Amino acid sequence: MDLADSLSLVCSLPALPVPTHYSDTDGHANSVIDFIFLDMSSAQISHCIEPDLRLSSDHVFLLVNLPISPENIHLHRKALKRNSEEENTFLLAVNMGLRAFNFSGLDSTASLDLLAQAISQVFSCA
Repeated sequence: MDLADSLSLVCSLPALPVPTHYSDTDGHANSVIDFIFLDMSSAQISHCIEPDLRLSSDHVFLLVNLPISPENIHLHRKALKRNSEEENTFLLAVNMGLRAFNFSGLDSTASLDLLAQAISQVFSCA
């Protein structure tokens, strides 16, 4: 808690205190220690525990709605008009770029990472 305080964080309290873990073993507690830390500006926000959403899991969802201020939203998007010449050019470039790859040599995490970077580059260039 001292560390959270030093980072200007507060511990969120659940709106309704119910267990977050449901043990399959008789005699075991249906509880674990759960912490959700929020920025001081969100101190009044509480989280919800949703036991009805757990399905076959022994743990439940912890849900919190956080306010997002407009100055924190950085959205950059480009769109191509459907069936336009620009869309056709883009799709052709991506198709040709992806066809050049050899997907059979993926034998390590490193080779998968390199392929992912190369695919990203194809889309960026297109």
